[in-house]
Amino acid sequence: MHPRNPAPPPGIPGTAQALDTAHSSPRVLLINPPLWNPYAPHLAVPLLLAVLRRHGVAARALDLSAETMRLLLSRDGAGDYAAHRAQTLTGRARDQFEAARSAVDRAAAFLRSPASVEDVDGHRAATAVCHAVLDGMAALTPGARLSFDRFDLRHRPVSSAQVMRAVTDPVHNPYPHVFERVLVPRLRALPDLEVVGLSVSADSQLIAALTAARLIRRERPAAHITLGGNFVTRIADRLRPGHPFFTLVDSLVCYEGEESVVALVDRLLAGRTPHDVPGIVLPDGDALHRRPPVTASLGELPVPDFTDHPLTDGYLAPGPVLPVIASRSCAWKCAFCAIPFASDAFRMRAPEAVVAELDELHRRHGIRHFQFVDEILTVRSMRGLARGLAGRDHRWYGETRFSPTIDRRLTDALYAAGCRRLDLGLESYNQDVLDRMRKDIKASWIAPNLDALLASGISVHLFGIAGFPGEARWQTARTVEFAAATLARSRERYGVPDSTFGIGPFVLDALSPVAAAPEEYQVRLEPPEAGEDLQMALRYEYVGPIPQPRDAEDRDIAARADRILSGSPDSADRPAEEVVFLRADSRRGHRTAPPRVPCPGPHWDRMVLRPADGWVVRLHDGDRTLLYEPREGALFGLPSRLLDALPGRAVDVCRDQAERTLLRAALHHRCLEPVGPDARTLTSAAQLTGDLRLRLGPGTRLVHEGTDTFLTSWITGQRLRLSASGAAAARLVAAAGEAAHPAGAGGTAVAADPAGAGGTAEDADGDRHGDGGGLRWAELAARCAPGSVPRLRAFVWRLLIARFLSVETPDRSAHRVAGRR
Repeated sequence: MHPRNPAPPPGIPGTAQALDTAHSSPRVLLINPPLWNPYAPHLAVPLLLAVLRRHGVAARALDLSAETMRLLLSRDGAGDYAAHRAQTLTGRARDQFEAARSAVDRAAAFLRSPASVEDVDGHRAATAVCHAVLDGMAALTPGARLSFDRFDLRHRPVSSAQVMRAVTDPVHNPYPHVFERVLVPRLRALPDLEVVGLSVSADSQLIAALTAARLIRRERPAAHITLGGNFVTRIADRLRPGHPFFTLVDSLVCYEGEESVVALVDRLLAGRTPHDVPGIVLPDGDALHRRPPVTASLGELPVPDFTDHPLTDGYLAPGPVLPVIASRSCAWKCAFCAIPFASDAFRMRAPEAVVAELDELHRRHGIRHFQFVDEILTVRSMRGLARGLAGRDHRWYGETRFSPTIDRRLTDALYAAGCRRLDLGLESYNQDVLDRMRKDIKASWIAPNLDALLASGISVHLFGIAGFPGEARWQTARTVEFAAATLARSRERYGVPDSTFGIGPFVLDALSPVAAAPEEYQVRLEPPEAGEDLQMALRYEYVGPIPQPRDAEDRDIAARADRILSGSPDSADRPAEEVVFLRADSRRGHRTAPPRVPCPGPHWDRMVLRPADGWVVRLHDGDRTLLYEPREGALFGLPSRLLDALPGRAVDVCRDQAERTLLRAALHHRCLEPVGPDARTLTSAAQLTGDLRLRLGPGTRLVHEGTDTFLTSWITGQRLRLSASGAAAARLVAAAGEAAHPAGAGGTAVAADPAGAGGTAEDADGDRHGDGGGLRWAELAARCAPGSVPRLRAFVWRLLIARFLSVETPDRSAHRVAGRR
């Protein structure tokens, strides 16, 4: 029983029959055991239920994971659990548990309500209440750690012996107590039950599944019990004749389950042997009988059936967000990933089938929020979804990969089609590490892809992997720093506050390409611990060289690696992805104002300036004050005397040209802001007109390293690698400034102040008049082919937002500018 499966459009033959069978005396029960995602249902059981009902089988489904959490996160359920434990809570621990238990019904109800999406503080408080209840029950269960993500018990699912001990250990295993209350009554209400299938997609479900199997065997000794799912497929080859799991279950179903579940149920209900069922594994005398699987046809599957799932009050998110799929498996073979092993060949669904499925699920359940649980949404899939879902009111998110074909045209179309979030496998922001991972992506695609998505209003989540074999610590730091800058850019420049980042240590999966050919990755595998026959995370030692910094940028990252890695670019209490997605959608109608570019013009020094609100940290160093802006992570130094004199005009408070230069740079980098309404700002790339003059921003340098060209800001620490065309445009702007100020003024050279002043060595003429250097927009646009001007406009706007460029507005400018920001 595969955990993620697609469905064709409604109206296929057998749909009416499928609905009728839902009300017949059930002979088959499909179960999703805990602990799975408490925020939304899993797709495997609803899809297999629909397959069986379409074939006229009287079947039911039970989301045992949802029912477990619904019981434990209730006042009565938590109290009942505590009352029946041998251990007791005392003192402060008892008081905390009782206080949380008294509030948990309201907290869980709030998490299920639409109000929880936008009420960030309320959501955090309600989640804390639920965690406090789970913490109390964990304290009553020796060796257990209970959370929304998984239940870790004293007995671990890496050993068959430990799993079997857990099944009969009510002291260290909470499931016997829970299942007596939520599973056994269901079994007793199904007198005709003959087949029970448990879908085990993750190792965290194995102990629960076999605990449930033991109770099913007690209540329905004649029923055939089968296990399926991704995790079962992964461990099936490790099981040998006489394995103890077969004392609790009768068979396993490996790989894709749509064909197998129908064949298995058909044979069992007819009293025939199931030995010819595709993908079956079952005892046969002193051996294990195994049959090869078959590949399911994606065009013949029904719409998943969620009618037996507690959509109203069973999940800890409003809606909930329903899982759907547009493809199966993954077309890429990344070195760290075992997904293709348990998912067969990569296949895609017809977009019109996906669209019809979303329409039908909305019709049945009134839900319009969906998650594509594909391993990867290809660009081709997303283009099909953009066409098919345009004009509908569905909202969705999924996972994709970086590609040179992701551009603003596509991302705008995705947003218009309801996409509000995309997860992307960043893994590393180092090209050599990506190459070792066999990611088949270029680091140069990453930033443009992210900018396109964020500019369209689509929030992103970046997955990171730390410590892939051969990756140096400073390379991991570069990835973390890039991700942190991306989140800041998402919030501050694009008004998309819900982008996130998560990074975890590399885990060597036993079925990954690294494990299959460790010598190619300079890895030496170590033997597993005794008895860990189900361990999928292999121990290893890397025996190859660690790369050393090669250039100034690498050395800079290496010097700051400890500081970078000691922090986190993301919130420790970030809510689940379903909640973040719902939050992103709720803000679609009131995104923050578009980014605004300071455009002070030639008489900027007559504006009244004051320190900007965002620069909240001031560090005094003698007669200088360092301002720290935490969103950008930037330091900017100014003479303390100047800060004390503000608010004021530069012409009044500055003693000399050097001080005016520093104030102008501070204004450009938004350390200072104007008090009055006379600050001109641009709010759109369309406002770039012929009268505007561009030059490199204060603190910015154009740097050439081999064949690469970078723009680097010594003030913000940002660094941008340019494409060939982008480098050509930047060189034209820089050359114009150098021609006017051959000494390196006009913002093209930086005074590398060790105290962090970040000032520029601008020429007095350029600073005073604003037209003594730089390149007019019309002159730059005239150098390009007419068809490329829109792309140039978008590129220049990006540099202005990043403050790599500054812009001057002559007094004669006739273009429209916005008011004070």
